[in-house]
Amino acid sequence: MNINLRTDAKRHNLALMKISAYHKASGDNTYLNSVGCFDLTYGSWLFDFSPKYPCDIEGGPGLDPTITLNGFGGCRPDYDLYGLDYSLGFTWRYCPRKCPFCIVPKQRNPKEHVSIWDFHDPKFDKICLLNNNTFSDPQWKETFEELWDANLTVIDENGYDLRLIDGEKADVLKKTKFKGYIHYAWDNMQDELDVIRGLELAPRGIVYVLIGYDTTQEEDFHRCQKIHDLGHDPYVMPYNRTKQERQVQRFINTRMYRKYKTIKEAWGDYR
Repeated sequence: MNINLRTDAKRHNLALMKISAYHKASGDNTYLNSVGCFDLTYGSWLFDFSPKYPCDIEGGPGLDPTITLNGFGGCRPDYDLYGLDYSLGFTWRYCPRKCPFCIVPKQRNPKEHVSIWDFHDPKFDKICLLNNNTFSDPQWKETFEELWDANLTVIDENGYDLRLIDGEKADVLKKTKFKGYIHYAWDNMQDELDVIRGLELAPRGIVYVLIGYDTTQEEDFHRCQKIHDLGHDPYVMPYNRTKQERQVQRFINTRMYRKYKTIKEAWGDYR
């Protein structure tokens, strides 16, 4: 059979990579975002605003966070589908946070620890972890020990939870090899004390800052200033993508404020 795999994901789509591996093992041919006539078409959508195409079987958070393409969990991903030079997968899907702006709590992810060897291909020296909250995994140490034993470089897709970082976890992050910066997040003002404690311990990284959800612009700049003062780089994520939010996003993410004593002073000139 000829199988078409449709998605709006640019870099990779783990669900379709597993489906591709399953069908190739059955002797089928798989194609990514192709056109023409096929015996079966799967769709896996990440974003609700992206255009959708007719599919025989489909799922993903862009369609409905509760609809997943099940039945292929035991398959090792087909890394050739996207021509990747790194492994890709989850060692821990669950996140204990119930943030109302986040889609993860709606996905009903299991509290199940998985070894990197369930999806890692030894031919790669890099691995991309898709974990939603690594440090909430009771077996998080095992994940890092496996990474060290395999001498792997980590591609960091999601931010580490600063509220869970202590001295031990900070040392683990410092010992681990990362491609580029480590990522963290500061979404809620009420978490300030815990977040700052984590930032003081954590190795330098980029901190995602959600704006436009339930914070004022003054609170947004306050978070960015604190992040900058503690030696990290803020990275603004606009919730509504209004003109003003996108303006703040450009202002912060281009780092032009570094020429000024404070972000507030820089904002005055930028406007």
